[in-house]
Amino acid sequence: MKKIISLIAITLLVVQFTACKKDDKALTIKNDGLVNFLTGNVSIVLDNKTVKANVGDKITQGMTIITGKKSVVDIYFEGSVIKILENSSVIMKELTKNLSDNKELTELYVQNGKMFSQVTRKLTENEKFRVSTPTAVAGVRGTEFLVDEENGRSKISCVDGTVSVKDAQEDDSTMIDVDDGKSATIEPGKPIEINELSEAEIKTIRGIKDEIKTLREDIRRKFEEQREEIRQHVIDQKAADKSRVEQQKASDKANVEAIKEASKAQVEAIKGDVQDTKQNVSAAVSNLNKPDVSAVKPDVSSSGVKPDVSSGVKPNVQSFKKDVKPKTED
Repeated sequence: MKKIISLIAITLLVVQFTACKKDDKALTIKNDGLVNFLTGNVSIVLDNKTVKANVGDKITQGMTIITGKKSVVDIYFEGSVIKILENSSVIMKELTKNLSDNKELTELYVQNGKMFSQVTRKLTENEKFRVSTPTAVAGVRGTEFLVDEENGRSKISCVDGTVSVKDAQEDDSTMIDVDDGKSATIEPGKPIEINELSEAEIKTIRGIKDEIKTLREDIRRKFEEQREEIRQHVIDQKAADKSRVEQQKASDKANVEAIKEASKAQVEAIKGDVQDTKQNVSAAVSNLNKPDVSAVKPDVSSSGVKPDVSSGVKPNVQSFKKDVKPKTED
């Protein structure tokens, strides 16, 4: 019985722990982006399936965005916007948001080509906006910068604010800051090279900025709708999780009751077996102590042996009387 009680306690603890885990997990959601503008040939790849991109498409974690020649695409997120230029391939490595503290975690991977990033607000502690390439990593805290990856050589140009860069093979302790108006060139096996942006580079980047219509009213409205969808999804998910927990508790309770009933029946069966065994042992002991004399008792009625009284053999009473005389006194 103690083992059964321990099993019940462990089961309930596991159910409660699982429910807590589900609640924690529900707080972290995907921070989807939205295609606001595109021109030319732009494709979205997900799970080895390629589809043509369209304005209004949701961009989610795990997708790869590919642009063809003379093709560009603007993608808006809640706290940032990116512009992927022609002949580029960019992977959405991480697009998540924690609703409990409203912190965003964004990581993009430029396989090749060019991508301009504009973080529209200053990131707080533990938030992340990181762009990596095969050769470099750039992390920001509220800035505008252009990443250009070509043939294993990365160039990161900072337009506004500060961007921290490092070689992709090094750890974060080697990060160095690149201020606005400067660029960092990173090649494998070479020191990071910091240079001033040329007038032509500045003009190009300014042109990119002018093309971006940051958080227009329609985009803001779409994000508000998306946020409401996310909020409702979280509410529904919590309700579903709660329902599953209640169902699990009910199922566990039923299982516990079934175990109790089965154990009770088993105990009663054992008691019955023990009682039967006691009776059998008592009967065996009784038979062992009482000898069976039925086999040695002579059967007088069936043997035919009777005393022979017809033979004339009688005791000589008279003679006995004669011999026994009373003794008299002289």
